[in-house]
Amino acid sequence: MRAWTRRLVLALAVAGATAAQPARAVLVTGAPPGSRDTQFHLRLTAAVADLERSRDPLLRELVAAIRASRGIIVVRPLTEDPATWDSDRDRDRAHTQPADRRPKRLGRSTPTDAVVFLNRDAVDDGSAHWRGGVLVHELVHALDLSTGRYSGDVRLRERRAVFLQNVWRQRVRYPLRASYHGRFATVDYQIASKHGEIADYGRYLFTRPDFPPERQP
Repeated sequence: MRAWTRRLVLALAVAGATAAQPARAVLVTGAPPGSRDTQFHLRLTAAVADLERSRDPLLRELVAAIRASRGIIVVRPLTEDPATWDSDRDRDRAHTQPADRRPKRLGRSTPTDAVVFLNRDAVDDGSAHWRGGVLVHELVHALDLSTGRYSGDVRLRERRAVFLQNVWRQRVRYPLRASYHGRFATVDYQIASKHGEIADYGRYLFTRPDFPPERQP
């Protein structure tokens, strides 16, 4: 897939969302005009509402922080269109892209619009992607972009995202994630839970661009 095609998709997603939504909308979960994915967007909107009503304060704060951020976050489903796939061309892998067209490795220190591409069943209550917390994981990346706290270090930004993903997994009794695709450990939630530091880690997520130093569980 050519890079300009992906960039066009990102630009159109944000432009279309801002035209179709109220002026103050930050998290765009509704379907764009003429979309054939109405059911996905209805389930997505319901899933976000469930997060806002969660018994877990960090999950509630995730949505509140997104709504208070300065960037625009648009959520779209992965489709057969290669322009919605990640750069590794895995058509089933959810991902979040900065809408400014610059490489992720550069990080972001100013609020940046984002487009989240989700598996369709990531918003289906009870599915493996839903129970695994894919939506929460990608919303953390989107929040980091929209607040200008997005690290160029993939290890740091994935540790942040997996931490809150594991908060979700614990709530739904799904096995906790211990690594990022086998590349490095992601056991921050397990460590924070063991030492009674979950709220402290949460403060990093919602107020800082870094994260506590890695420790052994």
